Amino acid sequence: AKIVRHTFEVAYFNGSPDGIHKDKILGINGQSPGPTIEADVGDTLEITLINSIQDGQNTTIHWHGIHQKGSIFEDGTSQISQCPLPTGESQLYRFNVTQAGTFWYHSHVNSQYTEGMFGVLLVHGKPEAYQYDGELTIALIPPYPDSGLINGIGRYPCPYAALQKRECNTAFQMRPVFQLQREKTYRLRLLNAGAVAAYNFSIDDHKLRAIEVDGIDVRTPVEANIVPIAAGQRYSFLVRCNNDSFNGSRHLIRANLRKESLMLIDGWNINEYPEALMADVTAVLECVDQDLGLYQHRAVVSREPFTCDDIVPPRPITDDIVYLDEMALSPLDGIPAPDHVDEEFTVASVFFEDHENIRRGAFNYTPFKLPNDKPLLMKLIDGETIPDAYPLKIDIGSVVQLVINNPFFGPHPFHLHGHHFWILGTGEWYDGEYDSSKHNLTLNGVKRDTVVVQEQSWAVIRFIADSPGLWTFHCHIDWHNLSGMALTFVEGVDLIRQMKVPEEAQRVCNLHSRGPNQFTQQDNSTKYISSKHHQVHR
Repeated sequence: AKIVRHTFEVAYFNGSPDGIHKDKILGINGQSPGPTIEADVGDTLEITLINSIQDGQNTTIHWHGIHQKGSIFEDGTSQISQCPLPTGESQLYRFNVTQAGTFWYHSHVNSQYTEGMFGVLLVHGKPEAYQYDGELTIALIPPYPDSGLINGIGRYPCPYAALQKRECNTAFQMRPVFQLQREKTYRLRLLNAGAVAAYNFSIDDHKLRAIEVDGIDVRTPVEANIVPIAAGQRYSFLVRCNNDSFNGSRHLIRANLRKESLMLIDGWNINEYPEALMADVTAVLECVDQDLGLYQHRAVVSREPFTCDDIVPPRPITDDIVYLDEMALSPLDGIPAPDHVDEEFTVASVFFEDHENIRRGAFNYTPFKLPNDKPLLMKLIDGETIPDAYPLKIDIGSVVQLVINNPFFGPHPFHLHGHHFWILGTGEWYDGEYDSSKHNLTLNGVKRDTVVVQEQSWAVIRFIADSPGLWTFHCHIDWHNLSGMALTFVEGVDLIRQMKVPEEAQRVCNLHSRGPNQFTQQDNSTKYISSKHHQVHR
């Protein structure tokens, strides 16, 4: 085991990721996505975060998918597990990585990650569960609200930029090119770092063999040629450049936006010109015959011009379309979900207008609210209550089942901090609420940390409460989370009250006492609305 050290300085920089000049891209070390972190299982990460955001915002970093078992103060959730880091200050995150897989990191303050503050975190197994010759990583960034990007680059139609009096330069419109050595097997790591929409991902003339989902290796690879992926989700696939393709050596990597969560309706979409949305986001996979030396086991990555005037050719019809069946991705360890439940909760993801006519997201009409003084975890340690955080108390060692109903329009990708869960079942679109008398569940389905609940449908998840702490469960569509669609699991409250606040965490909180702006820049900062409360069933 080794110590992996990075220094991340967060600040605005200017650039043109899709050809449109933007003065304020929130990056890490002057780039977005931020630097990729790589470690091996058993390593210790030491990440120094320096907040240099020019307009005085606070910030944090959340390590998406990392359990932080025994290190909850490193989870990076502002006003939940830690005080946010003030501008002009620094913080050291230090924790062990015990899980292999594909993860990512992002700010957990306001909408900062939608402005560019995110990056990839890769943890390698020793040995890996599957063998391959090299690897490549693709981060999809759906529009919020204008253009889709792959690894931080894309395109936007310049005529619409002119209507907005925005500077557009097609010289900056690019797409990635990944060179792979023919007849070698590569691991393609795919993540959706977006804030709203899902994608259908594919590579022309190639099948994708799924071997990992959200940091969980799968027991048997599952083959598909189209992969739906929602915000917050990750996959790994085995891909091999073959000689038998009739399309030659270049193949389009396609990320087609699923528009059902974009609300492209007059009066609803925050994009003034939704018709400008270019839903086909592409990159290129290029198979080459020469020995690439596998460049430290990486695909060779470059860029090529691809402007708003270029045409995306239709997908070649060479095989039957096979969508990835996530429920077939049972975990490598073969352990099924527990066959009993100790504690059960039923929640509905809803929207409503509050007394100020502001549309709120919530579970059971109770919007989540962060405190304005100390973080929720520290409140619990001090013996206080946290009624505005929609707390669900669970005992250590218990098997917890959560039934999620979605009676409204649009799907939701829900993410649980601190745990993976088994998905026992999900409904199709318009399937209605979960009904145990007619909906079948399985104990042998997929295990992951982000589940999609389809429009007017349901999902049932189950997990083991094995990590004392305060863990949030929220929608990863950003404005849903910010408007209150979140809850917290209070896991082992007696053990929480015995916790000691680490010196670094206490130091960061003490920084707020120096000025009048104590705890002002927060994520999820919504007013608590006293409204109809639907009882949670246990």
